[in-house]
Amino acid sequence: MESVSLRFVLGNLLLSLTLVACGQPNNPAPEPSKPRLVRTIVLDGSHAGAWQEFPGKVEASKVANLAFRVSGELAELSALEGDEVSANQLVARLDDKDQKIRLRARKAEYEQAFADFQRGETLIKSGGISRSDYQRLEATSSTAKSSLESAERDLDATRLRAPFAGFIAVRYVENFEEIIAQQLVYTLQDVSTLSVKVDVPESVMIGARRDQDIMVSAFFDAIPDRRFPLVLNEVATRASDGTNTFEVTFEFPNTGDFNILPGMSATVRLENAAVGASSGMLFVPAHAVLADQTGPFAFVAASNGDGTAIVEQRRLQVGQLTGSGLEVLSGVEPGDRLITAGMSKLQNGLLVRINAVTQP
Repeated sequence: MESVSLRFVLGNLLLSLTLVACGQPNNPAPEPSKPRLVRTIVLDGSHAGAWQEFPGKVEASKVANLAFRVSGELAELSALEGDEVSANQLVARLDDKDQKIRLRARKAEYEQAFADFQRGETLIKSGGISRSDYQRLEATSSTAKSSLESAERDLDATRLRAPFAGFIAVRYVENFEEIIAQQLVYTLQDVSTLSVKVDVPESVMIGARRDQDIMVSAFFDAIPDRRFPLVLNEVATRASDGTNTFEVTFEFPNTGDFNILPGMSATVRLENAAVGASSGMLFVPAHAVLADQTGPFAFVAASNGDGTAIVEQRRLQVGQLTGSGLEVLSGVEPGDRLITAGMSKLQNGLLVRINAVTQP
């Protein structure tokens, strides 16, 4: 009897498991994984030279801090941050009632003093007044004229105008505020031409100014495939304290192709193209070169033309590590697509996807 009950229970259990298994949906087949994405650079032999790089900061070619020469209450702020303004454009105005009252008073004083002086000129000819009285009338008229001109300048000073064309970079006040003389209202920047300031050793700049083969360029991390040729503008004649470096200013035109703004960081490269061109050497990023018991090697991506590539391991003969990167004497050539990231997970013949950046 017990064996029958046991068989009955086991049978029901097996039936339940079968029904549950039948009721479950089939698991979908796993999708094939995409090839690994790798970062690459295309080696460009025309730019393969020895270089030195320095951090720099972008600045506007012209900067002006705008402020009123007189105190008063703001009546108008006609320019906002980011606005483009033209030369001599009105950008802010103070309430000018007090200045107008003062101007009328100074004008009346001058008219009275000038009239007295004119009468004095008539009287001095006839002997009606002394020479000292005449000179006093002349001085009073001259002083009144100066006070009138000062009042006219104060009235004009209630209007703030842009000294040159540019963009409003910063606005420091709100409308209807009571401000004092020389309090900052705007910072105006001319970004038609941009400057890049770097601190470099004196010996580097001496060589750069004498050697016609030296090219100076700026690079930005967000624009890795674009170089911006620079022109030397000025070199400080006094070294900075403690670093013995000189501040050097370069300039380049702002074409408007990219939104490059003052305050952004840049890398300034001083490059001697003749070195690489005459020797046939290449310089590659040091982190892209690995080494094993056999020696140094790197991975090159042979493009399939459809966004994928086959990994090739190349044995390298390397030279010195310089400011331009690791000197490569053989193993890679201009036009090769060098893999620069994720090398530890690569092997010869592996299919990968490429994210190419041309070496600057």
